[in-house]
Amino acid sequence: MKILITGSNGTVGRAVTHAAQALGHTSIGWDRKAADPLEPASHGPYIDEIGADAIVHLGVAATPTGRDSEGWRTTVDWSLALADLAAQRSLPFLFTSTALVFDNSVSGPFTLASASNAREGYGFEKRCAEHGVLLRHPGGTRVARLGWQIDPAGDGNNMVAHAHREMAAHGAIGASTRWQPACSFIDDTAAALLALLTAPPGLYMLDSNRGANFADILQALSDQYRFNWQISRNEDYIYDQRLIDPRPAMPDLDSRLPALRR
Repeated sequence: MKILITGSNGTVGRAVTHAAQALGHTSIGWDRKAADPLEPASHGPYIDEIGADAIVHLGVAATPTGRDSEGWRTTVDWSLALADLAAQRSLPFLFTSTALVFDNSVSGPFTLASASNAREGYGFEKRCAEHGVLLRHPGGTRVARLGWQIDPAGDGNNMVAHAHREMAAHGAIGASTRWQPACSFIDDTAAALLALLTAPPGLYMLDSNRGANFADILQALSDQYRFNWQISRNEDYIYDQRLIDPRPAMPDLDSRLPALRR
């Protein structure tokens, strides 16, 4: 397929691009100069010029420019516009959401029957966008909620890069033994996202964590990849963020980090 990918330069976008190319697909990153996310009139002609067979929508307002309501317009309005355009062209449309559609006022683990409840910020915007894209293109939209990504070699917004920054700033990483984060290795996430393009439309949740806590995950990563992190264990944050959905068949986290089995 020729897959048009928004946010192709982001943390997940780079992984999806590489995975798509490895499978023989043609991946094309959305060019924001050619089609401004906040200018809907440019989107349809751009999609037609590309000749896309599917749209994977990962893009967010990663680098704010100061334009009015930029976060909402990028996260919600752009997503709904793309869902409309995909519906008009009968294209598969994959929209990535987040575990943050659940705020920490209620603890998980969360299933597809759990009501999303974020009332503000990024989680609320993604929550609104989920609802909208499923309504606009019910026959072709897949929504995938993601947790925190693990990329041992990556930078940006992923667990390993966060830990490196904490070590550099503080000489140790504070990590709660009472927090079970939704998380997965980024290459597993990328493979699962591409597989969803041919799965039935609807809502999915991609999470590899079956029960490990944040402190143990960091220790396992440090030992396996020889990061030599100093993990400062605490119980400061008590929350179960795990997302339970067996259908995407995400590998268990302990298959990638065998130390978690001990």
